[in-house]
Amino acid sequence: MLSFENIPPISNGELLARYITHKSEFRKDGTVRPILFMPYKHVELSVNRHLECSEDEIWCFGLQVADRRSRKLIGRCDVETSICTKQVALKVKASPLEEENNPNHADIYDYPEVKSEQLSIAQKLVASVTHCIPSPSS
Repeated sequence: MLSFENIPPISNGELLARYITHKSEFRKDGTVRPILFMPYKHVELSVNRHLECSEDEIWCFGLQVADRRSRKLIGRCDVETSICTKQVALKVKASPLEEENNPNHADIYDYPEVKSEQLSIAQKLVASVTHCIPSPSS
């Protein structure tokens, strides 16, 4: 896990985890729906960096996300930063959450405000997911 005192800029080779906490975010065949990569009201999408994290730490952050949403952690999808920044022209910034002891938190931002354009980007991100992994607690 990263240290709050030394948060490096995000590099294009990093993996980012997007946690699945709702059944509507994936299909029965296990593939992910674009809704997983749709931003919320603030036109940002919360993700977690893998940088300097063990698998257990990555899953612990996911459990925090699920708990905060009063949901069950179903799984996670990993996407490479370069897909966000180069393929779909978004930006990714480190956004550590001290109150949750999560120095690895980040935000994908610069989504367009038009929902149909957001959906188009989300579809491209889903198509580029490197791993989709069920939660070890599932």
